[in-house]
Amino acid sequence: MRAYARGRVLGVTPMVQGAGGGRPMIELSAEQKIQIEALAQYLSQEQISDYLGISQDTFQRIIKRDEDVAIRYRRGKATAIGAIAQSLTQKAIAGDFKSQDLFLRTQGGWNTTLKNEHVSPDGSMTPKADGPVAIYALPDNGRDKVEPEPVPEPKPKRKPRSKPKAKATRKPTGKPKPKAATPRKKGA
Repeated sequence: MRAYARGRVLGVTPMVQGAGGGRPMIELSAEQKIQIEALAQYLSQEQISDYLGISQDTFQRIIKRDEDVAIRYRRGKATAIGAIAQSLTQKAIAGDFKSQDLFLRTQGGWNTTLKNEHVSPDGSMTPKADGPVAIYALPDNGRDKVEPEPVPEPKPKRKPRSKPKAKATRKPTGKPKPKAATPRKKGA
């Protein structure tokens, strides 16, 4: 949390205004310079300037004019890069293919773009003047061989019925249906 006093961040000491006028230059304290080295490992310049309560432009001007701040900022970045590089190297040595690939491309000078040779050693196969032709050879890993799945035999079709089924009707049981009770008249 930043502490503010009269619109200024506490701990940032403004210098006396120069002869040409304008705002006074901001000098960072020794404690803030140490914080910059620690924060540079994880934060961008914009985030560090937000933490200090100054603009990004002001932070960049401080880095340009104060060599101690510039050194501490670069040292913090280098520390983080070194830690990540060490982890990457350990993973590459352990056999992680992606780590090996990244390491060799960035540190070993390897290039992942293919350079196609269009001329055979005896010169018999040369490209036409139409333009370059790209030929890619992929290793046979067995994944391209697809065995067809067995197709189930079709179900036999039913013969259509010649006569439609008659609607089921209720057969009489021989017992008469009970009649509804009629109300009796009074006095009868």
